[in-house]
Amino acid sequence: MGIGQVNLTLYRAAIFDLDGTLVHSEPAWEAAKRRVMARLGVKVPQATYDAFVGRGVRSFLTEVLGPDLTDDHRTDLANQIGAEADVLLPQMRQPIPGAAESVIRLAELGLRIAVCSSSPRRHILAALDQLGLVGHVRAIVSGADLPRGKPDPLPYLETLRLLDLGQAEAFAVEDALPGVISADAAGLTVVGIGQKSLAPGFAAYCRVRLPDFASFDRMVEASIRSFH
Repeated sequence: MGIGQVNLTLYRAAIFDLDGTLVHSEPAWEAAKRRVMARLGVKVPQATYDAFVGRGVRSFLTEVLGPDLTDDHRTDLANQIGAEADVLLPQMRQPIPGAAESVIRLAELGLRIAVCSSSPRRHILAALDQLGLVGHVRAIVSGADLPRGKPDPLPYLETLRLLDLGQAEAFAVEDALPGVISADAAGLTVVGIGQKSLAPGFAAYCRVRLPDFASFDRMVEASIRSFH
């Protein structure tokens, strides 16, 4: 599978990732992690930060601090990172060009809209408020509330449960490899969005890969024309 087309009017719901898909927020999350790691005196390679883009904070902490990290300590550190993100995100989070408009267009076409993100729920809600999308989203799933996050399929399976839909009735829009792996493992059609999604590693999981939301909108319009 690779760069191509898919008829989005055949689906009943669209499930969007948040960070990197609807908003630019990863620099804020990396800065929050760096602040907490600096307080611990732990040096983390850039490659490790890059590898955990799109994944939950808890799995990052386990990778960096090792399997002996207790649940209580992991929770405390995750809360510290979240608190730093509370400060940094309002300053640094930026909308992805065209993303909100694309979501609204799908909602107007009658698709149920959901957000499935690794971020804490409060950060998801703040981003949706910034984008003007709160009233358009039917379901929100935060990986921070689940025992397993992306790339495990559980976040997307939980989203389908909340939407009361089967895996063939929804598609996912993702920008990061852990997210596309998660959505594919849940049985969803996956649309990769953004330049990163054009990398070869995404091809095995994405039905279609698009460089930006302008391309996404053109595919939606083509779907409407073919449907009618």
